[in-house]
Amino acid sequence: MRNSNVQSVYCNSIEFSGTLQIGDSEGVYPFSIARAVQKENPVFTDEYITDDETIMREPLPNFLEKSNVQLHHKSQHPIQVGSINMIGVTGASVFHIGSFKHGKAVSITRHKRILSNNE
Repeated sequence: MRNSNVQSVYCNSIEFSGTLQIGDSEGVYPFSIARAVQKENPVFTDEYITDDETIMREPLPNFLEKSNVQLHHKSQHPIQVGSINMIGVTGASVFHIGSFKHGKAVSITRHKRILSNNE
């Protein structure tokens, strides 16, 4: 663990499991599920709201395999940050100044577009 010296951070918006963290942490695990319906003719009825979408119920793949690699690193110098200005952090993303041992970010988005027939 080491110090994080930060002069200033400005973030306009943090939404939907977004994380802003300054300093060291053991782990970071943001998770977000979003559904969106977009229509060319914006009149919505109940027929477009369904809970039977199989993609939202499928198990998530685990891309992180166990590893026997051991790494020991010690830095005597603190993290130095001047000024950061950002629009936002959203959708299971992480803005992190410092170090973390492990993490896993998952974001599932189901976006349905309904277009009018041009017949």
